Amino acid sequence: LNCMLYETDDAAFVVDCGSMFPDSETLGVDLIIPDFSYLHEIKHKLKGLVLTHGHEDHIGATPFFLKEFPIPVYGTPFTMGLIEKKLDEYKPPKMPKLFTFKPGDKVPIDGFELDSIVVNHSILDPSGLALKTKGGWIVHLTDWKIDKTPLDGQMIDLKKFSKLGHDGVLMYLCDSTNVTQTGATLSEKEVAKRIKKICLKHKGRIIITMFSSHVQRIQSLATLAKETGRVLALCGRSMKENINIARLLGALSFEGVKLVDVEDTKNYDPDKVMVLVTGTQGEPRSALTRMAFNEFKPFKIASGDLVLFSSRMIPGNEKNIFNVINNLSRHGAKVMYESVHEIHTSGHAHQDELKEVFKRVKPKHFIPIHGSYYHLKRHSELAEDWGLKSKNTFIIENGESILIENQKVTRDGAISTGRVFVDGSGIGDVDEPVLRDRRHLASTGFVTCVVMINRRSGEILREPDLITRGLFNETENTDMIKRAKGAVKDFLESVNWETRTDMAEIKDEVRLTLQRFFRRELERKPIVIPVVLEV
Repeated sequence: LNCMLYETDDAAFVVDCGSMFPDSETLGVDLIIPDFSYLHEIKHKLKGLVLTHGHEDHIGATPFFLKEFPIPVYGTPFTMGLIEKKLDEYKPPKMPKLFTFKPGDKVPIDGFELDSIVVNHSILDPSGLALKTKGGWIVHLTDWKIDKTPLDGQMIDLKKFSKLGHDGVLMYLCDSTNVTQTGATLSEKEVAKRIKKICLKHKGRIIITMFSSHVQRIQSLATLAKETGRVLALCGRSMKENINIARLLGALSFEGVKLVDVEDTKNYDPDKVMVLVTGTQGEPRSALTRMAFNEFKPFKIASGDLVLFSSRMIPGNEKNIFNVINNLSRHGAKVMYESVHEIHTSGHAHQDELKEVFKRVKPKHFIPIHGSYYHLKRHSELAEDWGLKSKNTFIIENGESILIENQKVTRDGAISTGRVFVDGSGIGDVDEPVLRDRRHLASTGFVTCVVMINRRSGEILREPDLITRGLFNETENTDMIKRAKGAVKDFLESVNWETRTDMAEIKDEVRLTLQRFFRRELERKPIVIPVVLEV
């Protein structure tokens, strides 16, 4: 979760406010956002939220943040376009002021001297930040790369980093995502050339899946469609929304491109059709997944189709992605993806790029950010190789604080932090115990036992009734159900009437009886829910 706080004695601002999508351990959760508890303690000092770019792991929690803290928001044009769209859907009680700055401009936030820096990344208008302090500059650089031939013509401002280094950089915070990758990232123009070479050779329908926010690549593919005489169809809500924002900003043009609805592509020869589609990660209801499972109404995947995954496989999604690839192949499509054909490039710097900027800023202190602990440690080791003393490198984890005072940098304890789960309209009402129960239900199933007892006499009015889910197939295990009911009945008949009128005691003992039964018979531990009906 990307969310960092810069705080002085009388002012503070937040950089980025990202969200995470749930994994297999967070069953039923829609979204994961940061815990903002500490910010309530300094609410009076908060001057603004500064967003470095528009990816969800940097802006996804912004609507939830603004419900609690209606402070000014600062971002670049495309980023603010995405924020305005979010705030249309999730209106906060009080609408905050929104300020737009261009990469390279000063950020007009009260109480701080904050510059933005032009960088390259896999989205429009990314920005680095440089905060001026009495002891020197603090450079905050997350999600960036060096692209010497960017598609939009706006190259990272390396001269700015050199100037900052000359003026004196007290602290440097830098992205560690690709710190284990040697060399440098491919340029977007090189990726465009490789995709063009593949497409020129193909006779048949071309379907390209990519991240919907990668407007520069959408532009290059639209140009390719025009050059190869293909109509272009756009498929996926998020892609269409991002394209609309980019076109309003003048950052994307379809001049000379014949755009058609995806439903109308059936009216064209397949070798005259290109479709851009969402679903790079095998998301269950995405357009590409529906194509793979023959659930896409406009057309069916067939022999002669070419599907290009111009995207990376995010760790944890490999199973879903290859499931989609296998089904596309089963229907006759030829499928090509990044790790084999280099038709994608990362938006995160590799080692050569990390080293170049590090050498330019010449920091006195260094904090690696944005990655697992292993990545942060590896980045700190490289910083030492590049000439920084180990005592001047700080690996910090979520909640940990760094104090900068009179050019002296020290660790300063930790604040309350963590993850908050969004489930439907509920925010924070699902916690770890709830998730533990959900995982238990998913892995072992549950048993509900209904017992009817006369509240005065303790008489058992009918045999226990059992309902199971996720434990076994009831129709094939009628004998097991019968014996489980018998175990409960034997228990009830073994205790006196006084015990049978103690409903709390009966519930506990029925639960224990069934837990022991299924542990003995199946070596399983289902959740047992006893229901005692008093008549």
